[in-house]
Amino acid sequence: MSKTVSPPLLTVSNLRKTFGGVVAVRDVSFDVRLGQMVALIGANGAGKTTSFNCINGQLRPDGGSVIFNPKALTTKERIALEQEGELDSAHRSELHDITGRNPRRIARMGIGRTFQITATFASMTVAENIQVALIARRKIWTRLWGRASNYARKEALRYLDMVGLADQADHHCATLAYGDLKRLELAMALAGKPRLLLMDEPTAGMGIHERDDVMQLAQKLARDHHIGVLFTEHDTSAVFNYADWIIVMHNGEVIARGDAKTIKANQAVRDAYLGNGQA
Repeated sequence: MSKTVSPPLLTVSNLRKTFGGVVAVRDVSFDVRLGQMVALIGANGAGKTTSFNCINGQLRPDGGSVIFNPKALTTKERIALEQEGELDSAHRSELHDITGRNPRRIARMGIGRTFQITATFASMTVAENIQVALIARRKIWTRLWGRASNYARKEALRYLDMVGLADQADHHCATLAYGDLKRLELAMALAGKPRLLLMDEPTAGMGIHERDDVMQLAQKLARDHHIGVLFTEHDTSAVFNYADWIIVMHNGEVIARGDAKTIKANQAVRDAYLGNGQA
């Protein structure tokens, strides 16, 4: 039996976006797989943020497509089903064209997001932030009576435990350190049970130790929970240490793709982004 590569979780094909007469993104294509950390990098103005926003619905692309496959299998899952002769009946692909859909609909399909500036509720406790995320996922606003803090607390604590914040469940967000706020935002995204997690500059504003903690956590969650992760990042050390695959953009186009070793050695990337002093 030959090994079969698992189908992509996310497939971006020939993505294009213009602003007036300026082409911000031109024919950008790549994919993300389950358990994989993919970094989208480039200098300011390279087109990575525009691409990111077209994927998650913040912007409507002018061309190309974004396809999401929430029933993608890991390679291990697929091989096991092949060995059992059950692949055809158990794996019916259910591809969704999410091109241009609004962010709320995209989130409900199994795509979570964290932001460069943390998006938490400062007036609420840490646990209440997770409980709000759980209520939103289940769309039970109109059926909820009483305080939100009474809803699914045990479940909320499980998500906080995943990110190492269970002991701060009853602290108010306003008292948290910046790194802990990033952890909380990640837990809120996980409460939506995503298959794909989009992280917009997850280490922005962090010190070295906080940065490594957050990236190690994201990597562990991707591996342990079979979540595909796509992130933008300016810190090249975070990219090279934690990304499985790197997409480099320049002037709206993809100029290189590969693992850290390949990207570091690419002369076009050195000239456009890294500079010849980085290796």
